[in-house]
Amino acid sequence: MTRWYAEYFTADYWSFARHEYTAARTAGEVAYLVKTLEEHAPGRRVLDLGCGIGRHAVALAEHGFEVVGVDVGRWALDRAEESARRAGVPLTVVLADLFGRADLPEADAAVCLQNFGWGTDDEQRRFLRRVRERLVPGGVLVLDHSNVTGILTRYQPTARFEAEGTVFDFFRSYDPVTGRNQGELRVTHPDGTVARLLDDVRLYQPPEVAAMLRDAGYEIVRVDADFAAGSEVRIDTRYVQFVARAAARPEPAVLDYTRVTPAPGDLDLRWAPDEIEFVRDVIDEVWAEVAPHGRPTPAAGDIPDHRPDSAPADHSYHRPNSAPAEHPDHRPASVLADLARHLAVTDPYGGVRAAPVLSAHFGADITPERVIAGAGTTTLLHALGALAAPGTLLCTPYSHPDLPGWAARLGATLRPFDPAADDAPETIARLRPALVLVERPGVLGELLPPDRVRALAEAARDVGGLLVLDEACATYAGPEASAVPLTSEAEGLVVLRGLSKGYCCGGLRIGFAICSAGTGATLRRAAPPLAASALPLEVALRLLERGDVLQPLRTALATAKPELVAGLRRLGLTVAPGHPTLPWVTVEGHVPPGLLGKPVRPIFGAPRTRISVPLSAARRDAFRALVERADAAGG
Repeated sequence: MTRWYAEYFTADYWSFARHEYTAARTAGEVAYLVKTLEEHAPGRRVLDLGCGIGRHAVALAEHGFEVVGVDVGRWALDRAEESARRAGVPLTVVLADLFGRADLPEADAAVCLQNFGWGTDDEQRRFLRRVRERLVPGGVLVLDHSNVTGILTRYQPTARFEAEGTVFDFFRSYDPVTGRNQGELRVTHPDGTVARLLDDVRLYQPPEVAAMLRDAGYEIVRVDADFAAGSEVRIDTRYVQFVARAAARPEPAVLDYTRVTPAPGDLDLRWAPDEIEFVRDVIDEVWAEVAPHGRPTPAAGDIPDHRPDSAPADHSYHRPNSAPAEHPDHRPASVLADLARHLAVTDPYGGVRAAPVLSAHFGADITPERVIAGAGTTTLLHALGALAAPGTLLCTPYSHPDLPGWAARLGATLRPFDPAADDAPETIARLRPALVLVERPGVLGELLPPDRVRALAEAARDVGGLLVLDEACATYAGPEASAVPLTSEAEGLVVLRGLSKGYCCGGLRIGFAICSAGTGATLRRAAPPLAASALPLEVALRLLERGDVLQPLRTALATAKPELVAGLRRLGLTVAPGHPTLPWVTVEGHVPPGLLGKPVRPIFGAPRTRISVPLSAARRDAFRALVERADAAGG
């Protein structure tokens, strides 16, 4: 289906428009754009979206900007290219529908003038998001729109304009329910031929456009009237310009590992592969229980053809026993195959299976409806990102970037937050966020006290938001250090736990969200069901049933971590040791050659580097040798 705007902006339209878009008007608009872009854009690559015949694009190119003009009309683009050749400036043009999947280059800025509202509301939102994705972080969009109140103050259903023997008749009809203005431009040429151009434009009020921009992930820098910087927008303002910045879009943390290739001889302390030696025996024992040789254990109670006769009428879930069992209805097979067949349709979020184990592990009374099991904490963070949009997300500068990144892409506004600050609850009350994200412990090793957790959760609850505690790294400190028991006391609290850190079982892809009463239902509306596979979930729960299995690791850290801190300081680095149970430290600035750490790219603030504690004898010896070489070179 051909859209109206693909057939509207023809030579007939431009024969009228050249009288409206005079040289003086264009010069004023260009002056506004140049000043705005030079003040706010981080670079000089500009997309002119809906560039038409290039009246802004060519002028911007003349001011030294690298311009790509995008338009749906081939005729108009040909005129733009011709104008650029006459001016002697480079101009790249792209023939594309802005509401389609246009292949646009990355840019520092985008301008969209006199063409917003051509599509539906949903199309406009998608358009704004696509543009934001092509803007570099901090990139600027200058969006102009026709203010509906300004138009209606002078609205005329019909109008006529005549020039050089050609008559232009306008017929308009505005629908206040849909906000759309449908019209026809009838062009009668001197020879009597008539061209009929139909249009259908959505007219907006400024607050509507502002909301769409924020939902699409922009921060509004300034709002101007009629291309005059700093001018006040009034009811009768005809054209309104929004200057909006593409908000921060953190990338998933896992991508950091693909950006760096260790050089031969580098000591790679981005992670601690030697942690496995402190939990290997426990993991092997669990796998031996789950996958013994012999006949399978009867499957879970919610599979009708595998349900034991003793299963209760409500089909409650029964986890398999640890030992193999004979069952007359089963053919010989492995327990692995039995678990692989299991589809937990009556326990899709894993709460029935996990709640008793989590209750015992954390010393809390956790009911099934308050638990959501996910494919690692990643799927849970993704779901929580949806709950943050399109509102405000408060997060610490060094927050794990996954949730903020996904929330920002869905239109959430990110704001820096210090949970330890005295006025942190008041900040929540003032900014009224949808979500408050706190890592406990964070990259710098802070373990927020329970009383502060409770106060922040109450503050979030009072404004209808949620406090999310990401405790992915709290496993190192042992179950008694967790804030999970607070979910039975405080409202509006979600605690995330996983088995990647310390347990060395990230490949299981099992994570848990333990929620306050009532909050679990909210998260389940966003989280995918059946995200936790039966076999990994069974292994994870059996590991948790072992209690605190990381004490040997903490014992090793008690000697290895102080040695790392002392060595790094000998290398001249400023070290933040963090909590003593955590197997890493962070340092400011760059690490010396030969030592590879994990870059910590903060959402707000200065970058740091995280360095894992070497635990094995070989890695500790390698670190000592590196320090000694540096000492010798410095001496």
